[in-house]
Parts: sequence; C-alpha cells; structure tokens
Amino acid sequence: MISTSSILPLLVLGIIVLCSGLLIVCFRRRLNDHIYESQKRMFGEKAARFSAGRQTPFMMGVVGTAATALGSAMVVAGVVGATQFFAS
Repeated sequence: MISTSSILPLLVLGIIVLCSGLLIVCFRRRLNDHIYESQKRMFGEKAARFSAGRQTPFMMGVVGTAATALGSAMVVAGVVGATQFFAS
C-alpha cells in the first residue's frame, strides 16, 4: 500500500525526472560539450580533461535512460497509489 501523502510528490517529481531524462537523452552530445566547456573555463584545460573529458555522449545517454526509467517508476507508483486511494 502506497501512502496517501506520497501520491502527489511521486506524480509531480516523477514527471519532472521523466522529462529531464528524456531531455538528457535527446541533447546528450550538446550537454556533454557544454559541461566540458564550462569546466574548462572554471578549472582549466587539464582539470576539465581529467573530469569532463572522460565522459562520453554514450554515458550521458545511459544516465538519461536511467533517469527516464526512474521517473517512469515514480509516475507508475503515484498512479497506483491514487488508484488504491480512490478504490477504497
């Protein structure tokens, strides 16, 4: 049984996480380039190559897919909780 106090947060945050994951997957190459460039400006070339330079657009896609799956699970849990609440 899902708590009634967690239905609304699950639905709202689930939709936000789901949309964020989809945006990460769609714009992973530009996001990766932006992170690298901003770290290069803040910390210098060597530090940016060490941290953000190791990331690849593929791994950004993996993170986006994981966020999408998590958001989907949150939305499903919110819908199940709402169904349980209104069915009883």
